[in-house]
Amino acid sequence: MQQTSGMKKKKIKCPLCSVKFIPRFFHREKLKFEVNAPVHIINKFKLKFSNGGFQPPNIVSRSWVTICPECNYIIKFAAEMGKKEFLDHNSKSILHLREFKEDGKRYEYKFYNLEKPYKEAHYYNTDLIKALKQRMLKALDDLDLSKWGFLYKMWKTDSQIDSFKFLIRFLAYIEKYIASLKIKIDPDTIIAKIGALYVPYELKENIISLIRIREKTIGQYYDLIKKDEALLQNTYIELTMELIFQEMVSLHLNKASIKEDPRALDKEFYYLELKELLQNYLKNTLYISEDTSLFVITMLNRLKITLG
Repeated sequence: MQQTSGMKKKKIKCPLCSVKFIPRFFHREKLKFEVNAPVHIINKFKLKFSNGGFQPPNIVSRSWVTICPECNYIIKFAAEMGKKEFLDHNSKSILHLREFKEDGKRYEYKFYNLEKPYKEAHYYNTDLIKALKQRMLKALDDLDLSKWGFLYKMWKTDSQIDSFKFLIRFLAYIEKYIASLKIKIDPDTIIAKIGALYVPYELKENIISLIRIREKTIGQYYDLIKKDEALLQNTYIELTMELIFQEMVSLHLNKASIKEDPRALDKEFYYLELKELLQNYLKNTLYISEDTSLFVITMLNRLKITLG
């Protein structure tokens, strides 16, 4: 078997319309036989040769086939060759089924498989998504929500972390995050700084409501009720999702494309890979046990990343 030194990662130039493009796919066409013989004789050809009295084809071949995206011209490259080669009297064919005689001489067929001549869009998409995932994971690491997720997990699974303790620590994380933003505002209060956050108005109101609840629990010996716990959980999910969204916006994910040829971008592959990465982050880092698929789909829609 003979192979090329490697597929080329560059564009094909269409011989008809001259457009240069990355092939989306290659497929191998069926075998073709080349011989100076009537068609009914060619149809007798089999790989299991015998001295049946007919002339085998000189060459068996098939091609790698792709299509120009601009003009739909069919372009072919060699894919597999089966060539009739002479055997001297001293040589022995390993594959005896390919050995035959013709005009008193011994021949056999030797087959040569060739790799695809150019890399398909799949290789470009794989490289693109790998680089993009690295940027996304770095941005999420910089956001550093792992301690938020661990606290949430403890609240949901450890009886020692009750709703009051989660409320106190969660609000402490929020205040620390706001402090890292270095918001300068007058009056310099946590309520005013929350109002200056670039998050939806309702989410700001929910955070302020949690601060009011904290004040009640400390000053009035107030115990959280189910309504408060539901608000606490929803605020955690909505705030972490909003912070993640803002990080993803900064990466301009909706503008990512293959520089060599944007037409080669596989939107479905791109969408599903990003969806999987974000879902894994929500489950494994933020420990959100709810249906993360809906959260992620909503986020991707906001980022203008769709299957369409």
